[in-house]
Amino acid sequence: MSWHWKELLPVDPFTVRVSDYLTDLDQKVMTLLYQPLVGAVAHSLYMTFWAQLERDQYWSDRQPHRQLMLMMNIPLQTIFEERKKLEAIGLLRTFKETTEEGSSYLYELQKPMNPKQFFENDVLSVYLLNRLGKQKYRQMRDRFAVEVVKEETYTELTHSFDEVFTSLHHSEIVSNLQSETSDAMKFSGEMELLGEESDSLLFSEDEFDFELMKKDLSSFLVPERLLTEGVKNAILKLAFVYRIKPLEMSRIVGQAVLHDDEVDLDVLRKKAQEWYKIEHSSEPPALGLRTHPAEHQTMREKEPETEEEKIIKFYETIPPLTLLEIRSDGAYVAPADAKIVESLLIDYHLLPGVANVLIDYVLYQHDMKLQKAFIDKIAAHWARKKIQKVKDAMLLAREEQEKKALAKEKGPSTPAAKRSQGTRKTTRRDRLPKWLIEEKEKEKNKGTQQNKNKHEDKSEGAKSGQSSENLSNGAGKETTDAQKRFEKMMEELRARKREKGES
Repeated sequence: MSWHWKELLPVDPFTVRVSDYLTDLDQKVMTLLYQPLVGAVAHSLYMTFWAQLERDQYWSDRQPHRQLMLMMNIPLQTIFEERKKLEAIGLLRTFKETTEEGSSYLYELQKPMNPKQFFENDVLSVYLLNRLGKQKYRQMRDRFAVEVVKEETYTELTHSFDEVFTSLHHSEIVSNLQSETSDAMKFSGEMELLGEESDSLLFSEDEFDFELMKKDLSSFLVPERLLTEGVKNAILKLAFVYRIKPLEMSRIVGQAVLHDDEVDLDVLRKKAQEWYKIEHSSEPPALGLRTHPAEHQTMREKEPETEEEKIIKFYETIPPLTLLEIRSDGAYVAPADAKIVESLLIDYHLLPGVANVLIDYVLYQHDMKLQKAFIDKIAAHWARKKIQKVKDAMLLAREEQEKKALAKEKGPSTPAAKRSQGTRKTTRRDRLPKWLIEEKEKEKNKGTQQNKNKHEDKSEGAKSGQSSENLSNGAGKETTDAQKRFEKMMEELRARKREKGES
C-alpha cells in the first residue's frame, strides 16, 4: 500500500478534462467490460470524473479532493488506490503541477477501447474470460457482435470522395477565408483537436495517373520504395483538392524528399499549398458537388431533339452553383444562397439535376430570389417522393404551378381573404421558366380549340334552325286555316307586350 498523504491531500485541487468525445457506447463498454476488471469503485470513480463535465464542455471546474471524498463517500486513500487502477488499464492520465501555493492535479479521461479492440486485446480479453467464465464471456462478446455482411452476395456501390465532390477554384465560389491557407489550418501551441487520428475518405486512383508521375520522377532523387501507401494517399488527396496534374505533382514530391529516406508529408502539403498560391491565389479551394449522377441521366447517350430535351440535358450536366452563377450573369454566388444549395444536396438528399429544377422554379417564382422557406417546403416534398430524374422533377414543378393557378381561379376561400383580395389594387404575375411557360401555352391552346369547337357546334345548330324555319315558311303556303288563326293570335299577343313595354 502506498502512503497517499505523501502525494495527495484533501485540500489539493483537481480539474478533469477529456481527450476525446465520450459516447453512450463508451459508457456501456465501461460498465460491461471494464468494470469486471477494475471493480465497482474504480468504475464509479471514472463515471464521477465524467459527471464533472458539463454538456459540450471538455474541462471541469477546479475543486478540492475533499469534495470528491464527500461525493463518493470513500476515504482519500481509497480514491488514490482506485485511481491507480484506472491509470494502469489506460482509462486515466494524471498530471501534477507544483507551485509555491501547493500542488494541483489534472485528470485526463481516456476513451475506453471499442468492443473490437477490447476482445482482440490479448491481455484484457483473457483477464475478462477468467473473471466471467467461458459462457458469460461468450454472451458478452456476442452482445457487441454484428452479423457479417456476405460480400459475395452483394455488389458494392460505395462512391469514393472524388467521384461525388469536385474541387472548385476561388473564382468559382465565394470563400469567407481571408487568411493564408496554411495559417488558417494551424493551431496555436496551446490548442489541439479532440479525437484520434482517423481517415475514412476514399479516393479513386482512376482520376490521377500515378504511372505518369513515376516516369517523370527521377529514380535517383525519389526511389519508388519511398512511395508508400501513406504517401500515395496523401498525393491523391492533394491532387484532388488543389487540382494538381501528375507532372506538376512529381516536382512537388521531389521537393518533399528528406535525405533519400522518406517523403515528408508536412513538407508535401506545404509545397502543394505554395504551388496553388502561385498558380491561382491565396484563397483556399472550396468543395462543390458534381453534376447529376450518370445512372439517373436520361439524356446521357442521347442527342436532344426537342426544346424540353435540351433543358433536361442542361439541368443534368451543370452543377447547381454554376446554375446560380449563370442566372446572376456570372456574378459570385452569395454565401447565403450557397448554403441553401448545400442544404438541398446534403440535408434533403436531392440530386444535383433535381436541385437545379427546384432552384430555377423558385427563382422565377420570386423575382430571381431564393426564398428559403418556400424552397424547404418543396424540397421536403420532393425528398419524400424520392425524385431522382430531372424529367420527374419538371413534371412535379408543373403540377405545383397548375395547383397554384387553379387556386387563383377559385379565389379566396375565407371571408377575410376575400376582403383582402377586394382591397388589393394590383395583382402580381408570376414569372416562370421557359419550359413551364410552354406547358401553360399548350394548355391554353387546348382550351381555345375546345371553345372554337363549341362555337362551331352552336353555329351549326343555328344554321339547322334557320333551315328548319325556311322549310316551315315554304310549307306555310300550304298551311290550314287553323294554323293561320294561331299565328294571328301570337302576333296580337306580341303586340300587347310591346304596348305594355312602351307604357
